[in-house]
Amino acid sequence: MANLCLLITAMAAVLLTATSANNPRTMHTAYNMVQKYGFPPGIIPEGVQTYELRQDGSFEVRLSNECSPHVGGFKIRYSSRIAGNIQNGSISGLEGVKVKIAIPWISIRKVSRDGDELRVRAGRITRSFPVGDFSTSPHC
Repeated sequence: MANLCLLITAMAAVLLTATSANNPRTMHTAYNMVQKYGFPPGIIPEGVQTYELRQDGSFEVRLSNECSPHVGGFKIRYSSRIAGNIQNGSISGLEGVKVKIAIPWISIRKVSRDGDELRVRAGRITRSFPVGDFSTSPHC
């Protein structure tokens, strides 16, 4: 289950991986932005082309293709478009990220941080994982 949370968190992170479209002067990476909101950089997989983070916390991330890396024993599927809303310690309304559990793919809808743990919600399943499990990004 820790691997499942890692995969779910990685999906959420994909949303914030390229340079900022809102303020080209600052040129923050998505990894910097995720850290700004209390998440470890490893929740973002490699391969993000662009991202946009709006003032209200809504975001959209674009990948060149769909991506399905294996993370912690689970297969995660990132659509070429990932969107949601990020706030300090919480990513909600997540779209475009799924985890394969047994046979079906289950959408990850929310990732939140609680101290040294990340909570991932996929369908009716909620699991907690150590933040340290997300120190490196998965490869797409």
